[in-house]
Amino acid sequence: MNTHAPLRSSPTLRVGTWAELGAHAQAVRSAVFVVEQGIPAELEWDAADAGALHVVACADGVPVATGRWLVCDEAGLVRVGRMAVLAPRRGGGVGRQVLDALMDAARAAGHGAVMLHAQESAIEFYRRAGFEPVGPSFVEAGIVHQEMRRRL
Repeated sequence: MNTHAPLRSSPTLRVGTWAELGAHAQAVRSAVFVVEQGIPAELEWDAADAGALHVVACADGVPVATGRWLVCDEAGLVRVGRMAVLAPRRGGGVGRQVLDALMDAARAAGHGAVMLHAQESAIEFYRRAGFEPVGPSFVEAGIVHQEMRRRL
């Protein structure tokens, strides 16, 4: 699968399980987290994928962005994570489309709030989507992160 092909169309979003979308999500996450950011593959893949709700955006049949959410122990709260957009598509709105689709699915499932661990470089992206920082920043997988939350 060529994740660097020229992209001509608007992305199509799919919402589903890891069994349905895992291959596409894995392609984007590998390109962004493992190759671009140097996160060890063993830290990127976890058992939570199997129980998470996933969103994948494809353009011209090529996966270009992904994200997931998991139900948290705190009642009514889901945790968005593994948000990734291929470099050529950043800044064009597809990341926001994936985030909105995740939040819409959480709301439809009866959840009332979303939390996430934003990489320092993405804090403003999440602020624009209505998320607020909670607590001090911290290091996760060698990258500075900030917990952020938003009510649905």
